[in-house]
Amino acid sequence: MIDFSRAFDVVNHVILLDKLSKLNLPDYIVNWIVSFLTDCTQAVKVGDKISCQQFINRGIVQGSGVGPTFYLVMESDLKPLSSANLLCKFADDTNLLVPANL
Repeated sequence: MIDFSRAFDVVNHVILLDKLSKLNLPDYIVNWIVSFLTDCTQAVKVGDKISCQQFINRGIVQGSGVGPTFYLVMESDLKPLSSANLLCKFADDTNLLVPANL
């Protein structure tokens, strides 16, 4: 079994934008998505100390309204190579089941 759990955290923005561009969305929607994904930063706070901000160039903000849709776009072309394999998709958890013996 291959488990793609926590896949929201590793979505490549360049690949996502490439896939979205093939959906023939209006330019203003694509521009909004680019703006949404660009120049996001994060920092860590422990007690009263805050780390330096770091740019985020991967992942989708969980809890955002568009996050699940972006993830569905990312995995929409994911298919098993063999009919003996089973691909189970649910939210941000995708599992590929491959039999040990055929």
